[in-house]
Amino acid sequence: MKKIPLLLIILQSYLCIAQIDAGSLLGLPTASLTEMNAITAPNEGSLLYNTTTQTIFFRNATVWRTLTPIEDITTSDPFLSISNTNNVYTITTSFKNMTDELIFEDEDYCYVSMVEDGSNYLVIRYDKTDVNVEESATGTGAQPSTLAQVQGLTYN
Repeated sequence: MKKIPLLLIILQSYLCIAQIDAGSLLGLPTASLTEMNAITAPNEGSLLYNTTTQTIFFRNATVWRTLTPIEDITTSDPFLSISNTNNVYTITTSFKNMTDELIFEDEDYCYVSMVEDGSNYLVIRYDKTDVNVEESATGTGAQPSTLAQVQGLTYN
């Protein structure tokens, strides 16, 4: 007889249907780009929805970083194309005789290092907060092949 109430409780839990309404959703604080940048001493790890850029930002130790969905990664660089096949990203260059592409990243930038014509190198540095902001460094000799080497270059 004690098993019947337990059985009824178990069956009732399967029959319950969860209903989600707008009032039960977690909302993030919102701010325009100007308002976000005017926040004094924000806590590290803070999240907010930016109404200007319509993206979510998080605060690291020193700056606001955007949480860019990976499907939004693109480039306006005429020499570089990014393609996505099942979330595997391929970077292709259209430079003449470019080889040995190496990709590095640190907290602020993504770097693409490559060899041109077998003797010159080109490193392109992309700002993570806006991939349309890029700078480059060129030189002769050995290709920069470590993160420390590409970080130490002078970019224009």
